[in-house]
Formats: sequence, structure tokens, C-alpha cells
Amino acid sequence: MWLDDLRPLQFGAATESERLNEAAYQAFGIAQPGAGMVDVVGARLPFGQIRMFSRSPQPRRRVLVVAPMAGAYPFLMRDLVMALLGVADAVAVTEWPNARYVPVSAGRFGFAENCMETAQMARALAGDARAGEEGGIHIVGVCQGALPAFAAACLLAEAGAAPASLSLIGGPIDPSRNPTRLWRVLQERSLEALERQVIETVSSAFPGAGRRIFPAWRQIDAFALYLWRQSLSGGDLPFRLAFDDGEDPVRFPLARLCWSMMDVAGEFFMENVETVFRENALARDRLTVAGHAVRAQALSTTALLTVEGEVDDISARTQTEAAHDLCVNIPTHLKRQVVVPNAGHFALFYGRRMRETVLPALAEVMQAAESAVRPAA
Repeated sequence: MWLDDLRPLQFGAATESERLNEAAYQAFGIAQPGAGMVDVVGARLPFGQIRMFSRSPQPRRRVLVVAPMAGAYPFLMRDLVMALLGVADAVAVTEWPNARYVPVSAGRFGFAENCMETAQMARALAGDARAGEEGGIHIVGVCQGALPAFAAACLLAEAGAAPASLSLIGGPIDPSRNPTRLWRVLQERSLEALERQVIETVSSAFPGAGRRIFPAWRQIDAFALYLWRQSLSGGDLPFRLAFDDGEDPVRFPLARLCWSMMDVAGEFFMENVETVFRENALARDRLTVAGHAVRAQALSTTALLTVEGEVDDISARTQTEAAHDLCVNIPTHLKRQVVVPNAGHFALFYGRRMRETVLPALAEVMQAAESAVRPAA
């Protein structure tokens, strides 16, 4: 597949000489060798790697969680991963590193590379990239990760390797629907002015010296401001931080997951703003990745689930639901929509509300996809 030339995939963990600084990642703390839970790096790409958690050496139901590149480390998805391990044999996560520790020699990592590496990770999990097998995996895209998840599914469908199901959780598939404060702010500023203000260059003290980044300290400032606004408006995040209902609130409290921020590749940050929020390319059917059109019409046998929070002020109501309008060739019986009552953004992937409402919906759409009668190839 053309992806192999642009984002070559290598199976297994990196060698000692290839391994990034340990500060590039945050450990999920899920592995339980005595209980048969294995935590391995299944494959790696020029920038990211796929981290897999499995209870079986030959897992049948395999799920790829596409973590957002929105400032937090991928281990923000830990609660969701733990929940999914109750309904799947293997759960993998797109593990994006802190760009400060990625050498410039690894190359650029923009929005297109984000989509391509997501597609390659899906192929690796499915076995398609190694053995030419039919991909029957389930893709779950969360927040910003919904965009590369959607694009990857479309690109794979074009190549005859569509995922069994695609679930999009609180992602801005069409951010012009029910616009949020973030969307309005990004319409008002020129991209050149924004880049001058927020993008920095990594100093020579770090492995990523010379790489342009959107720094973690700006992410922390933005999150602090968001938390302040939530407090003033009666949002649910301050309550959720104070009364943590996560799977392991002692070792991995929501506060730790949220406040642990990483530097994001500068070209990705700017291209994400331009492609998603300014051009609205996916919703307008204008998105291309390395010259390949991302066609939602290519999806026809993939079950589609969208999950939204009723009071989500990051990816507001109907923004994720827009995926159903784009996927005109997916039959109605393979489409599902869930709106979680009184739920904000973080409740969609963390805590009791996620376990009681979102997880059953994910399990149901996976079962529906696996039970569907698919046409012969």
C-alpha cells in the first residue's frame, strides 16, 4: 500500500539506540503479568508507536483507540482503555510522543502524517500490514483523535481494508456546527500571527533540538483558563476533579491525567487549526492526505457510532454527529448515535458515566459490526 512508502512501519519495540528518552511518554500502568495482561509496543513509525494491551496471544476482538494530540499525553485515555479491555481481547493506543524529545531527523509530523500513521497503526493491529490479512478491527477516535480516525478509516476503505466499526467520541468532525468559543477565536486570527505567538523552537538541551513545537506550558495555561471558565459556568469538570470516579483514582487521578501536558509538533498544531477549524476540510469533502482524497463515501460496510456529551463545550453537540451525514453509503442499520445526558467533554472517556453509557454503546456497535453479513470480496 502507498502508506508503506510514506510512513514505513516496523514491528516490535525500538532498539536501545533507537529508543526515545523516557520522558517522551507517560506509562499507562495497566500491565499485570501475573494476571495475563501484557503491555507491548506492537509497532513503531517515524513519529508515533502503537502500544498494545492484551489478555490473549491471539486476540479476536481488537480495538484501536486513537488518542488526541491536543496537549495531554495519550495516557489521558487510560480509563477508556481499561473499560474497553472488559469487552475486547486486545486494546491498542496510538502513542504519540512529546515532540521535544523527537529528533529533527525523524522528519515532520503534520496533520497528514497524523492521519497516515493512524492508518498504519490500524493496519498493524489488523495484521494487514504484515500478512495481507483482511482487517476486522474496531477504531475508536476520541476528541481531536476523531479526525485522523475518520480519515484513516476512509483511506483503508479505499484500499479494501475497511475497519469493522468506527466510533467517534466528542470529536469536531464539523466544528462549524454549533460553534464553540474556540472555533470563533480561531476564525478571528490570522495563521501567521498565531504561529508567531504560540510556536517555539526546542533548545539544544533536548533531543528534539531545532524542532518547532506548541509548548506544554501554553497547553497548561490554556487548560487552567478552561478550568476557571468551567468553575464560573457550573461545568462538570471541577466537580469531576474533586470527586474522582475513575477506575484507579489513587494512582491515576483525572487531575494527573489532565495536567500532564506534552509539547506538540508545531506543524501539526498549525495544520490542525488550518485544516479542521479554518478550512473545515473534512466536513466539506475537501480533505486530502498525501494527494489521496479522503472520501467518506468509501465507507459502506463499516458500522458507525457517534458519541456526544449534551453539555460538551469543547466538541459541542452535533459536531461529531455530522459524520453520519458524510457517510451516505453506510446503511441505516449500521449507524448509531448516542448523546450522554448532562455530560461534559471529559465524561465521555473517563469515569462512571463513560462506563455506564459510552462503553455499552461501543460494545453494541462492535457486536453489530461483527454480526453483519458482509458482501464477498
